[in-house]
Parts: sequence; structure tokens; C-alpha cells
Amino acid sequence: MTKIDIISGFLGAGKTTFIKKYAKYLIDQGLHIAILENDFGAINVDMMVLEEELGDQCELEMVVGGGDLDCHRRRFKTKLIAMGMQGFDRVLVEPSGVFDMDEFFDTLHEDPLERWYQIGNVITIVDAHLELDMSEHSRYILASEAANAGKILFSKTEGVSESRIEEVTAYINKSLEEFHCSRKIDNIVMAKSWDEFDEDDYKKIENCEYTGAGIE
Repeated sequence: MTKIDIISGFLGAGKTTFIKKYAKYLIDQGLHIAILENDFGAINVDMMVLEEELGDQCELEMVVGGGDLDCHRRRFKTKLIAMGMQGFDRVLVEPSGVFDMDEFFDTLHEDPLERWYQIGNVITIVDAHLELDMSEHSRYILASEAANAGKILFSKTEGVSESRIEEVTAYINKSLEEFHCSRKIDNIVMAKSWDEFDEDDYKKIENCEYTGAGIE
């Protein structure tokens, strides 16, 4: 079965930057991977550049366009079916910054995808400078992404104090509590500069899996 990871996070959090580093690590392990850009918006030029940089062991696919949630989910499923026939070792999904995680899990549990794909990891990228006065809808999306994460990676940590990381972590925990999730994320946070990640760090990320926690 093909393992599928989702790398979630708000727009501008650093998902594409992380995927470049993570994908290179996976390719160096000899894996043939694909990146699925799953977005309601326009084509992500950064992702197209990324595909060129990573070479033949990485392919880029996109789900692009408007429409309602059901339409978008059908397009997502159709693309995954097509990709399932290509024999990738791992697929990395980068969704829109306003992506509801339920779409990912619900789609992967549908036939025939549940026979072809194994959910690998849920990795959530959080900007260390995250605004701590977000709207209710934004807090819901933040909680949705954090509730299932196997790892939460802080981005843009250069010059950021430990107390700031703790403050943002507490805000995420408060958002989870607001939407009736009892989970705390303190023990899955990585606030190390990505430029300092070593092989052990990437192994932890590659095998972080996910949690089936829910929110209301």
C-alpha cells in the first residue's frame, strides 16, 4: 500500500518549505514520491518549482478549482484514484490553508482508496509568530489540524524565545479545549530550526503517525 502523509497549516506557515526538505529526505531513502497540491485556489507556482528541483523521483499533481466542498472532495478522490495506479511509495498532500481535516480522513476511508492507501502521518506546520487573537473559524481550523497531528513543527523559529513557543502551544491547547477536544499537544511539538534537522529528526517525523482525536 502507498503511505499518504498530509502536511497541514495556515497559508504562509511554511508548508512548501518543509515539504521541500522532507521530500528530499524521503528521496534520499530511495523512495518514489508524489506531492498532491490540494487547493481551492490557483496553481501553486512554488510547488511547480519544487518539482523541478527534486527531479525524477518526485512528481507533482494538483487538485485546483472552485466549487463547493462536495465537488472539491470528488476531485480529490478522483486524483488519488489515478495516482494509486502509479505505484508511488509515498504521497505528500499539501492542502489549502483553510482545509478541514475531516475531508482527508473521510476520503481516504472510501472505497477503493482504503484498499490502496495507508494513512501515514499528519504533520502540522505552525508559524512561531502565529496571531493569538484569531477568529472563531480560524481557531476551529487550527484545532482541526492540531487534533490529529503526529507532530507539530514550528516554523520561523529563528530568534524566537522559548516563552513564545510555550505561549503559542498554550493557545493551540486552548483552541482544542474550545472545540471539546481533550488532547494536549505539548509532547508532539518540535520547535527546532529546520536547517538544523538531522536524520534522527526526520525519522521521528517520518514515523510520527497521527491521532484519531476529534473536535466538535
